[in-house]
Amino acid sequence: MNVPVKRRYGKRRTNDAAELAAWRDAFLHRWDFFRDLEEFGLGTDEAVAAAFPEAWARLGGAFLDQFEQHPSRSPEPPYGLVTYGDPRNAS
Repeated sequence: MNVPVKRRYGKRRTNDAAELAAWRDAFLHRWDFFRDLEEFGLGTDEAVAAAFPEAWARLGGAFLDQFEQHPSRSPEPPYGLVTYGDPRNAS
């Protein structure tokens, strides 16, 4: 009798850089177009919207530093900056 093998999921190690990369589209445009945030437990647009303010406060400064230094950045300001302001200026 063949018993099915239990499926094992690899332990994914995440860090701030990986999380920042996953938030990039949402920080720019409000939406997680490629569902990069699913691995962080944010599989719906509602979950992303609920987590956005905290993630912006924590990672937005690093995102803006990268955004400002990118030579081909969009002329439009990122959604996070317009909606929540510059987290680097928060006291």
